[in-house]
Amino acid sequence: MNKNKKDVGATIKQIRKERGLSQDALSKKMGFKDHTALTKIETGINDVNSETLMELARLLEVNVGLFFTGKTSELPEFKVKQYNDHYRDDMIFMVLSAKDALKKVPSINPDLLDIKTNYFDKGDMFWIALDENNRVIGSIGYETIKPKEARIHRLYIKPELKRQGIGSALLNTLTNYVKEKGYNKLSIHTGDERYYESKLFYKAKGFLETEPNILEKNI
Repeated sequence: MNKNKKDVGATIKQIRKERGLSQDALSKKMGFKDHTALTKIETGINDVNSETLMELARLLEVNVGLFFTGKTSELPEFKVKQYNDHYRDDMIFMVLSAKDALKKVPSINPDLLDIKTNYFDKGDMFWIALDENNRVIGSIGYETIKPKEARIHRLYIKPELKRQGIGSALLNTLTNYVKEKGYNKLSIHTGDERYYESKLFYKAKGFLETEPNILEKNI
């Protein structure tokens, strides 16, 4: 078995896991009928053409060259976990930093001051992303606004760590969770023009703008 294929496959597998994607989830995004083809790629059994590699790189939000260098240490190591109040102040600091980077006067959203009351007690959920030092580098939550519809709230990423898969991992965690609970639609209010990157992010994930600054996706 060709060592290079094995190395490329192992790198793809590692990045996929860092992004919080199962084999089934990534296979579906790739348009594979099941996870068999991806398993063969990740184990180095199958050759991978350039078009497939480019699509994998797009979905995993990395430069395709990373598959060949294997320098996954260049990507931030992080984990996604359910929020608890131990991380409250650090999360607020992260959110204020994210808003400051948008040239917006930093202010804290009132719901973030009491996650338990505003999310958990209502049957909704909130997650954070933590780096290797257990510092908060991202957040996301949802509110049930209609039967079977969840409105995404507070997807923030530490400014210097944007476009490194953290937002995708948080969104994937939320999406998988609400799907298991029987929801069939996600929506997001993206805010004004300062949040244009947010709108582009959601559109890349298959969300459609149904009215000004409101994007929706059936799941």
